[in-house]
Amino acid sequence: MENSINKLLNSLQKVPNFLIMHFSENEQFINEIKEFCKEDCSEYRVISFDKENSIKLNKYSDNITKIQYLEPLRKRYSMHGKFYDYIFVSSLYKDREAFFKRVYSALKNGALMFIFLEKNEREKAYKIESELIENNYVATSLIDLDKHLIVSAKKMHGWGS
Repeated sequence: MENSINKLLNSLQKVPNFLIMHFSENEQFINEIKEFCKEDCSEYRVISFDKENSIKLNKYSDNITKIQYLEPLRKRYSMHGKFYDYIFVSSLYKDREAFFKRVYSALKNGALMFIFLEKNEREKAYKIESELIENNYVATSLIDLDKHLIVSAKKMHGWGS
């Protein structure tokens, strides 16, 4: 049986040399996203806001998969002038507004962000959806898949700062 992340990944368009950023403090979804990235993906960057966690996740590093510790209050999350097609968030930073603003600058126009929540966190999902809209994300929606409730949002060209 296909799990939540694989159902989502199978629905995504693979454009040549696409880039993925994944905010995670654990191993959840890393293998599945790595498998998705085998063809056409030029970079899969796993970001941890905890130095120890980033060291533990280093075992997943390879020529496409990059593991990185990132200071949560860094001005921007974009790396080396790269802009990402997809952002997965399996560990959401506690200051969501600051996080959403920093992530916005790392997204390509039209890029998608997916925030994974537990199935029973519907009220939190509605709040996050509202916060995303307040931070210039558009086309927000809730996706109910298996064990997860996924909040999705899009960066649109010419919106926000």
